[in-house]
Amino acid sequence: MGPLRVVAHIPFDKPTDADLEAPDRMWLDQLSGRRNFDPSVFMGFINDPLLFERENWRGLFEALPNGAGFVAKLSDFFARHRVGLSGHNCWHSYFHPLQRNALEQDRLIELAQRHVAELAGIAELAGARELRERLSSLTTVWIDKHRQRGPMPQDSSDLDIEIYETIGDFLILNEDGQTPWFYCLKEACYAMAADCDLQRYFMSDYYRIRFDYGAYYELWIGGGKLFFDDGRCLVTPVQRR
Repeated sequence: MGPLRVVAHIPFDKPTDADLEAPDRMWLDQLSGRRNFDPSVFMGFINDPLLFERENWRGLFEALPNGAGFVAKLSDFFARHRVGLSGHNCWHSYFHPLQRNALEQDRLIELAQRHVAELAGIAELAGARELRERLSSLTTVWIDKHRQRGPMPQDSSDLDIEIYETIGDFLILNEDGQTPWFYCLKEACYAMAADCDLQRYFMSDYYRIRFDYGAYYELWIGGGKLFFDDGRCLVTPVQRR
């Protein structure tokens, strides 16, 4: 059984109407520790600067540890997804890979292989040597059709589940959750595209272990997705806007 993480419960501040009309101030109060809001309050917070084509968003994150690095990651993402939330007479809630950023099959396969190698390294750090060996011995296969993982456990392979449970739990145990802003920023990063691995890329500096997830980021941007099945890493394109 792994180590248990005990988190003291601190009552959340209930946002007032004035707070909700000034989300920037709410975030800066959370960042400084002056206020303590429920993380769900910040769903969509990062999406808003691009949605409204704001140019002053960088100052919201400069006070973070390595704020310049976090801002650089967001700047790259925003530049490659400008108007990415706008549709035909509508706005999208989440970012999605764009056709203009599409990568060729060989490049997507290479990025998937690099991400699997990083997962193997994290498995080693977690002491899961059998999982590391499984990941290191995978054959990467291109599947030329759109594929989505279903919502139920039976829709995932045993390796998918082992990665989710072993690596996912290990990363959660190594979150720097003592800071007043960590879970709020985690919620905001996850809500960009409803993607845990994309959230980990943006917040990789805020874990107690070092990892990068840069290959996963480029795979996502390029419109690729990976699955695990019977000793294979399956790489497939996603539908792009």
